Amino acid sequence: YKQKLTPETLAKADLVAGRELFKKTCANCHRLFGEGEKIAPDLTGSNRDNLDYLLINMIDPSAEVPQTFKVSVVVMQDGRVLTGVLGRDDGQTVDLQTAQEKLTLRKAEIEETKTSPLSLMPDGQFEKLTDEQVRDLVGYLQARHPPSSPAGTKK
Repeated sequence: YKQKLTPETLAKADLVAGRELFKKTCANCHRLFGEGEKIAPDLTGSNRDNLDYLLINMIDPSAEVPQTFKVSVVVMQDGRVLTGVLGRDDGQTVDLQTAQEKLTLRKAEIEETKTSPLSLMPDGQFEKLTDEQVRDLVGYLQARHPPSSPAGTKK
């Protein structure tokens, strides 16, 4: 991908199409330019202009997972097994952000908690995308500002 995503190729990125791909594939967990959810890191201030950084995080999201975003498997006393990122802990309850919802669990009902080195973000983000879609998505992710017109110019 690094060989395919040259500065010349990325200069041709359709940022409007890239924003739509972001909304479909990333925004259910990530925020960028104020759009999206807060389950995973906000990408607006991240090292997005570094192609190596983007590619490693998109191709192998479990390679470098900050502690605050590590996935935990929570076994409840009623037999349920829940997977997500642990959040606020007030001593009595703990928040668990799953891929679909935020749950508040009573600690007295938790049988076991195991932290995984894996990211909640699935591997293979590019596998279902064409080369043009990868170009557009990466171009949008690297943009300094969201596109303001359908023409969608780079940076």
